[in-house]
Amino acid sequence: MRNLQLLLTSLFLFLSACSPAAVENISPTPSWTPTREAAITPEPSPAPTQENPDSLEVGTPTPTESIPEPPTQLCSPLAEHSSELLIEIVSSPYAPPPDGKDDRHHGVDFAYYNHGERASVDGEGVQSILAGRVAAAISDRLPYGNMVIIETPPELIPEALQEMLQIPAGSSLYHLYAHLSEAPLVEPGQSIGCGELLGYAGMTGYNIPVPHLHLETRIGPANIAFDGMVFYDTHATPTEQENYLRWRTSGEFQHFDPMVLFTNTP
Repeated sequence: MRNLQLLLTSLFLFLSACSPAAVENISPTPSWTPTREAAITPEPSPAPTQENPDSLEVGTPTPTESIPEPPTQLCSPLAEHSSELLIEIVSSPYAPPPDGKDDRHHGVDFAYYNHGERASVDGEGVQSILAGRVAAAISDRLPYGNMVIIETPPELIPEALQEMLQIPAGSSLYHLYAHLSEAPLVEPGQSIGCGELLGYAGMTGYNIPVPHLHLETRIGPANIAFDGMVFYDTHATPTEQENYLRWRTSGEFQHFDPMVLFTNTP
């Protein structure tokens, strides 16, 4: 009987050691480590492709260079008279001298008394007949007085006039405006539009009896500039005299009647 009690006591102690309360008192060593999936940084979204056009960025379109339209206009040299009316106010027509001579009339003069609402051409706006570049702007020098020369390359000349003038390669059309009442309103090298104001009609220059506009047209080598042009003046510099003779008598600049531009243009 005593042996049976000892056996039961030992069994009771053994079961008490294995109870849940005893397990909870044990501090287990952490065994968790991050998995491979948790340590990976999420990959960025794939770049847009042509298969997903809605996600593509729309860039700024490259501007297309504007192509200038060919010129179609010839402007009157006088602001208050249309090209069609010029023939009515020609006071001295073109009278070409023999080649190499400086006499007679290399251009055409416009003047009048009591034409329309004006008593005379004095003070009337003088404007460029074509677009181009200022090749000369000269103040109060003989014989032209205050004057402007504009160079117009062939590409700025209306097609009908190009066909008529037949300007050789490497040449331009030059037009001169003389006897302006004041110093030119433009400067050498300046770009000029058709109809742009150059000055006002007057009577400056050599032996000018009445206010008028003297207009000359010539065909000559391209890209020529005149920084002075003087004759009939003992104070003229050699360069000024050379420029005058080059323009008037050398044959390098071939003059023609300016009125053919206005009477033969559609």
